[in-house]
Amino acid sequence: MTILLEPGYDSLAEFLAEREVEIIASMPCYSAENVNAQRGEGVFDASIEALRLLNSLGYGTALPLHLVYNPVGAFLPPPQAELEADYKRELGGHFGIVFNKLYTITNLPIARFASYLRHNNKLAEYMQLLIDNFNPATVQGLMCRNTISVGWRGEVYDCDFNQQLGMQWQNGGLLFLWEIDPEKIENRKVMTGNHCFGCTAGVGSSCGGAIL
Repeated sequence: MTILLEPGYDSLAEFLAEREVEIIASMPCYSAENVNAQRGEGVFDASIEALRLLNSLGYGTALPLHLVYNPVGAFLPPPQAELEADYKRELGGHFGIVFNKLYTITNLPIARFASYLRHNNKLAEYMQLLIDNFNPATVQGLMCRNTISVGWRGEVYDCDFNQQLGMQWQNGGLLFLWEIDPEKIENRKVMTGNHCFGCTAGVGSSCGGAIL
């Protein structure tokens, strides 16, 4: 959300509102201490300012505004409905901020979070936590079953996590959106890896929050 406050992007919020774009924005916690510890000093205050800007344009009421929670450590997210109630109470009571839904998304052991886990010798422990909490009931609702992720150049992936890992649908050259024949990809095999245990742990995790 803080991009809305950066020089050169001061008209972005109004641009999105005028086109009624649904916004889903990361907000790792409702406390300044936790947000700044994860994202950097001053990020919480900037996020609050950005949320107030969005609220003033009708987001959270007439326009959809959803927030995303990621755990700040090597553990699974708490129950989504309970945490959403906490967010609305704290952000509304202290800052007058309103939003529609809170999505809880499990941290997957890739990229920056994987580096953090390795640095703290917790990668194997966290991976085992995900495996121990594997829930087959979540598989039907996984985002990779009905959603694709498209890179800025048009490359196609099964999900944004695979995109970060460069796991495309085929080996060799890049596969682009305009090269795909929808009829030929029906029932194709999804590209998977150990990180997929993150989306299937506990109540599950998707781009729309908890699965179950």
